[in-house]
Amino acid sequence: MTTQDVLGPGSATWDRLGQWRLLLVIHRALVLQAAHPAIGAAVGQFSVYTARPWRRFLRTLESLQAYVYGTASERQRELTRLERLHRRMRGTDRHGRPFTATDTQARTWVHLTLFEAVLTLHELGGDRLSREEAERFYDEWRELGRLFGLTEADQPATLEDFRAYFDRVATDVLEDNPTVRDLLSGSIFRLPVPGGLPIPALLWGPLRYAVVSTAVQATAATLPEVYRERLRLTTAPGARLFVVGAHHAARAVTGLLPKPWRYLPHASAAIRAADVVGARPGTTPESFFTTILDQSGDGVLRWADLLGMAREVSTHFDLDETDENDVHDAFESWWRQLQTATDTPADCAVTLTAYRAALDDGRYPGTPDLDQGYGRVTDVVCRLIDRNHDGEVSQAEYARLLDRSPRRHELIAALRSLDRDGNGTLHTDEFRTTLNAFLTGREDLTAARYLLGRV
Repeated sequence: MTTQDVLGPGSATWDRLGQWRLLLVIHRALVLQAAHPAIGAAVGQFSVYTARPWRRFLRTLESLQAYVYGTASERQRELTRLERLHRRMRGTDRHGRPFTATDTQARTWVHLTLFEAVLTLHELGGDRLSREEAERFYDEWRELGRLFGLTEADQPATLEDFRAYFDRVATDVLEDNPTVRDLLSGSIFRLPVPGGLPIPALLWGPLRYAVVSTAVQATAATLPEVYRERLRLTTAPGARLFVVGAHHAARAVTGLLPKPWRYLPHASAAIRAADVVGARPGTTPESFFTTILDQSGDGVLRWADLLGMAREVSTHFDLDETDENDVHDAFESWWRQLQTATDTPADCAVTLTAYRAALDDGRYPGTPDLDQGYGRVTDVVCRLIDRNHDGEVSQAEYARLLDRSPRRHELIAALRSLDRDGNGTLHTDEFRTTLNAFLTGREDLTAARYLLGRV
């Protein structure tokens, strides 16, 4: 079984990791990580989080999501990037001890604090994982650890072993250091306004103080008691009760949301695409006509319906005038093909009965033609995706192409699902064949549904 099978849709990790609720414990996890001597020294000497805290924070969230919700190639790229980054983080700490960010014990601690953060999240939210769920989650997390280069021996073997390990590290290893203090009482109180938010400076000052003070109190109230005492942290009366209430409230609110809305953007897009693929039954000519072709939902097919599809494609790809004209001409050619195949007069609408008869009689769809009809639509879309015409499209290429799409995350996730071997590349010929099958109602294709605005 591959890592994608273990960590993909339906896994405990897939369901638990990418929740918005994770933000409630992320500061606590960062403090616990920084409390490890090697990590605290590496972050203190090499990280730029104090100068660019929001960029660092968002990059951390994206990195976390890439491990579970990305393709095999995305995951590998992220792991390679982190390996290069951490390999350069070495030196001597303030006590004269040598350190390196690639230290196995430090990497194990960082990895497992994230697992513990999710357990804590559910405990505080009142939806504690059952023993069976927690054990399954931990087994998956160990599999994820192997991707980081951690061996079986590096990670505690069982959930009970993990709990003993966590208590031991909190008691014997974690220390008070400048990085921890900065996260609790230093630069965190100097956070700049998040980019893009029009918050006046006069308002941001008191708002920042209130939010940061609350976050610090929440962290202090939920740290392991032995480590909290080592830091000599005090909490406001009722702080723990407040934290539990906040977590219960977050759980209640997110529980009212549609499932994809409960997750961070990258995770949400992957979950949305997986749910669409998993929930949709096999397509039929009738369902294709009513759910794809008939954009207006009035029961018949007109040029306006195909024109709507052309506009959707142009919007997603943010095309210039030349490419936009190519798209519209291709869809107009498809419309003429449908009219001809169904014997529909120029000013009339194509009915489902006529469409069904054309299929039964073999008048439609026929062999795809690159110069006309649905084959031309497929050819134009493939040319738009494969800009350098090398027959392959990397995720970076189609991500750039869809940069301004209103459904960017969903489209990228849907296109990733076509990457059968997980190497991060779509083969244009395979995509062309699949898209032709979709446009003629013979095969479903989530990416095409998003492109045509029918999800």
